[in-house]
Amino acid sequence: MRPPLNNALTIAVMALMGFAAVSEAQMGGSRSAQRNNNNAEDIGFAGPPPIAPGVAALAIEHAAELGLTDSQNIALATIRTLQDSANAPRLRTLDSLRPTRRPAGGVNDLSNEQRQEIEERRAAITPVLEALRETNAEARVKVMALLTPDQQKRTAQLEEDARKKADEEFKRRARTGFGGEMARRRGGGRPPED
Repeated sequence: MRPPLNNALTIAVMALMGFAAVSEAQMGGSRSAQRNNNNAEDIGFAGPPPIAPGVAALAIEHAAELGLTDSQNIALATIRTLQDSANAPRLRTLDSLRPTRRPAGGVNDLSNEQRQEIEERRAAITPVLEALRETNAEARVKVMALLTPDQQKRTAQLEEDARKKADEEFKRRARTGFGGEMARRRGGGRPPED
């Protein structure tokens, strides 16, 4: 038998999960526009960008710093579990879409087959990223509804820091990988000689 507090928390969490009336715009603007900093061309070459941790995961990780209550922790864990369950197959799909080979002669030596493979990879990655963004945006609304204004502000900063870190990692991959080689050549420079 569950203690009455757990029953009340479960009901509250379920009510919050059904309550998504707070628009994304009210919670900080369009996340898709903010997260779409990655060069779409590089996605086809370097593969999918790293995915920043969700806001529920960040809040749980920094629970002490945020001063979360037990009820907030329980509700956040439920949201995170649902978010992770929805995103797991998408993340596996992204892993399967990583490039497996590079052209021997560099970017300017792409065969038609390689160009087609890059375009197909880009086309396959884009809808998966959008589905992840939608799931994460829904979870974000639910998480922010649980937090106090001060906790919301700090959590938003943690989220921004995680997003910047993921964007920097993608840019590093693009620079050092196949996509970065193309960016150097587009800029007019020669590739480094070995």
